[in-house]
Amino acid sequence: MKFSASCCLLLSTGLLAPAGATAQERSVHGLIRDAASGERLPYATLMVKGSTIGTKSNMEGYFILRNIPDTAFWLQARFVGYVMVEVPVDPRKTWEPVVIEMKPQDVQMEGVTISAEEPTIFKTETEPSHAVISPRQIATLPNVGQADIFRSMQLLPGISATNDRSSGLYVRGGTPDQNLILFDGMTVYHVDHFFGFFSAFNPDAVKDVQFYKGGFPALYGGRLSSVVDMSGKTGDPNNLHIGAGLNLLSGNAIVEVPLFHEGSLVIAARRSYSDIITSGAYNSLYQFLTGTSSTANAPGGFRRRGGNAFSVQQTPSEVFGDLNSKITYNVSAQDIASLSFYSSSDDLDNSNPGGTRSFGNSGFQVNTPPVTDQTKQSNLGVSGKVFHQWSHAFYTNIVLATAKYASTYDFGLEESTPVNNGQNRQSTHENNGIRDNTLRIDNQWIADSRHQISFGTQITRTAAGYSLSASTIFNSAPTGFLDLNSGATQTAFYGQDTWKPFSSLEMTAGVRATAYSLTSQTFFEPRLSARYALTDWFSLKGAYGRYHQFVNRIINENVTEGSRDFWVLSDAALAPGAAVHYILGTTLEDRDYLLDIEAYYKGLDNLVEFSQRFRRTSDEPYSFFSGSGTAKGVDVLLQKKQGALNGWISYTLGRAENTFPALNGGSPFPAEQDQTHELKLVGNLSLGANWTFSSTFIYGSGEPYTAPISQYSLTLLDSSKFLYTHVSDKDAYRLPSYQRLDASISKRLGEENETHWLIGLSAFNLLNHTNVEYYQYDLNSSPIRITEVTGLGFTPTLFVQIDFE
Repeated sequence: MKFSASCCLLLSTGLLAPAGATAQERSVHGLIRDAASGERLPYATLMVKGSTIGTKSNMEGYFILRNIPDTAFWLQARFVGYVMVEVPVDPRKTWEPVVIEMKPQDVQMEGVTISAEEPTIFKTETEPSHAVISPRQIATLPNVGQADIFRSMQLLPGISATNDRSSGLYVRGGTPDQNLILFDGMTVYHVDHFFGFFSAFNPDAVKDVQFYKGGFPALYGGRLSSVVDMSGKTGDPNNLHIGAGLNLLSGNAIVEVPLFHEGSLVIAARRSYSDIITSGAYNSLYQFLTGTSSTANAPGGFRRRGGNAFSVQQTPSEVFGDLNSKITYNVSAQDIASLSFYSSSDDLDNSNPGGTRSFGNSGFQVNTPPVTDQTKQSNLGVSGKVFHQWSHAFYTNIVLATAKYASTYDFGLEESTPVNNGQNRQSTHENNGIRDNTLRIDNQWIADSRHQISFGTQITRTAAGYSLSASTIFNSAPTGFLDLNSGATQTAFYGQDTWKPFSSLEMTAGVRATAYSLTSQTFFEPRLSARYALTDWFSLKGAYGRYHQFVNRIINENVTEGSRDFWVLSDAALAPGAAVHYILGTTLEDRDYLLDIEAYYKGLDNLVEFSQRFRRTSDEPYSFFSGSGTAKGVDVLLQKKQGALNGWISYTLGRAENTFPALNGGSPFPAEQDQTHELKLVGNLSLGANWTFSSTFIYGSGEPYTAPISQYSLTLLDSSKFLYTHVSDKDAYRLPSYQRLDASISKRLGEENETHWLIGLSAFNLLNHTNVEYYQYDLNSSPIRITEVTGLGFTPTLFVQIDFE
C-alpha cells in the first residue's frame, strides 16, 4: 500500500486549524523562559496549585492551560534543574499572556514564591519510560574531562554504564544503532569522542534533552530501541555571554551574541590538545596508573599445541573536536526561525610500533612487526527550522535538515619480519558513509482540556556506502571484497491524540505509517500508552508500540581484531528491522522521594549479523545473516529528589538473547550487550559555601564474548602446513564483572550578575579497578599475540569553567 507525499504535506501545513473551537472554555496562555538569558524552556510542566489541571509548554516555551478556575489561583511552573516558581493568575485577565521566568536552583529569585522541590539533574516524567535531563546541572558529576550528557544518561536504570570505550547508549538490551539521536532535527549516527570516554555533544551547546527508553510516541520513527531528542541553545537576545573551560584532556569555549534585538548567535567549540601537549605524556600516565603487565593465561582457555603465547597491553591515542553554532531570530511574536550547524571529528590511532617482546617468564624475547591501526570518524549536519504559532492552541514546526557521517579504517603490518617469514602480511581498508536529507513538519493542536492532537509528516532521503579491501600476501595489491552503495526514500505520516477522559487517567493513542522505497512496502506502527493515578502519589502506567528500522549498523565480528562496525540500508536481502515493545510499571512519588519500577519486553525481528568465520559457499569470504531476538527485564529507580543530600539508586535485571538459524547451530545465544545485573548509585552532597561533593558507583555482571579456543598445525599431503583455528560457540564466554567508583568535588564562585567560576577535581575509577573491555587476538603472529584491552584506570581530572556575565 502506498500513499501520496503531497497529501501528507497538505494535511500537515496547519492551514486547516480550527479557530475558536473552544472559546467557551476559560484559559490562560503565556511563555516560560530562563530569567537570566531569555532562553525559552521547552516542555516545562505547569499546574494549577492544589488541582490536577495542568499542561506542558511546547518546544518554544509557549503554553495554554484550559479549563482553569473562575477565581484567582497560583500557577506552578516546573523545569528540571530550575527552582519551581509559583505566580498568581487572575482569571479576569486571561487575555494577557503570562510570562514566567525561572532560575537554576542554586540562584534565588525575588518577587515570587520559590520552592526547591524539582530534581536537579533528571526528572522521570509521567509518561512510561520518559525522562528529561538537564545539561546545565551535570557539571558537578564525576567525569573524565568535561561533563558529559550521554555518560550522565548511562547512570539511569535500563542503560548500560559498563563500557569505557563507548558512550553510546545500550538501552534495555538494545544496541546504540537502535537509538534515534536527534540534535535540532539532525540525525547523528556516531556519538563517541576520545576512546568513547565521553560523547560528541558539548553540554554547553545543549538546552534540553528528551529521552525515551522505549514505548516512544508516533512523533518518532526509524529506530527500534529508544529516542534522544536534543535541542540546542538559542542564546540571549539581549546580552553578551562568554564562557570557557579547561581540563586535562580538552578545552572548550562558548559565546552568545545578541543580533538586532530580536535574535541571537551561539557558537560553542571543544577540542582535545593531546597533539599539542604530546600524547606520549598522557600515554605514560595511563600506563603508570593501570600497569603494563597482562594476564599470564590466554582468555577463553586458548591453547596452542607445540607452542605458547605472549600478551601485551597497548594504549591508543586520539585527537577530537566538535563545533556547534546556531542563529535564532524572532520574526514576530508568533514566528521564530533558526539555523543550526553541528560537526565533530575523531582521529583514533591504535597503532603498535612493534619491537622486542618478552615471552612469558622464560626470558626469551621475540621481535614483533609494526602495526598500523587507525580510524577516522566525523559527523556533519545543518538544520533550518521555522516555528509558527497559528493561535494560542495550535502551532506548526517545519524542519529541513541534512546530516552526514563518514568513517575510514586502515590496518596493516608495515613490513615483513622473521616472525612471519615474509608471509601472511595482513592489511585492511574500510570506508563507510551515510547521509540523509529530511523534511519534517510537525503540528500540535490543544483542542480542549481533554484532547491534545499531534500530526505531521516526514520525508527522508538516505544514501549509504561501504567498501572493504584487503591484502593477505606480502607486497600484494589489496583485493576488493565488498562494495555496497544504495539509496532509499522514507515517507512517513503520523497522528496521535493525548486524551484525558478524567483527571486520574491519561492515554495517548497514535499510529505512524512509513513507505520505504527499497522494499516498496508500507509499515504501520500503532502506539499506545496510558497512566492511571490511583492516588495523588501512586500511579500505574503501561505502553505498547511497533517500530521499524531502515538503516543497519553491521558489527564486523572478527575475533582476531576486535569489533568494528559500518552502516548499510535495508533492502530485499536485508529486511528492515522490526520490534514490538511491551511496558508495564508503577510509580510512587511524594515531595521528597520517587520509586519507579518498569518491566519491559522487546521482541526483535530481522536482526543482522556479519561474519568472516561462517561461510555458506567456499568463494564467499563475508556473509550476512538474519535472525531474531528478545530483550526483557525490570528497571528499578529509587530517587531522593531534594535536600542537601540527593541522588538515586538504580538497578536493572535483564536478559538479551538472539537466535540466528545459520549461526551457533541455530541455538539461541546471548547478545553481545547482554548483562544480567547492573547496579548504580549516584549521590550529590551540598557542603555549604557553594561546595558540592558527588560520587557514583557502578557494578555490572560480565558481558559475553567469542574467543578462539585452540589452534592446530596440520601437515597436508603436499607437505605444506595449514594452521587451523577452532573458535568457541557464539558468545560462550563472559568477561569479568565490571566495577567502578568515581568521585568529584567542586566549588562555585561569584555572585548573581557577576563572573561565575566552577572549579573542581574529579577522580575516575578511584579504586583503580581493572576492567577488561575485550581481548584482541593476532593469529598471524607466531607465537600468537593476545592483547587484553582494559578500561581506564584511576584518572584524576582538574576542571575549570568560567562564565562572563
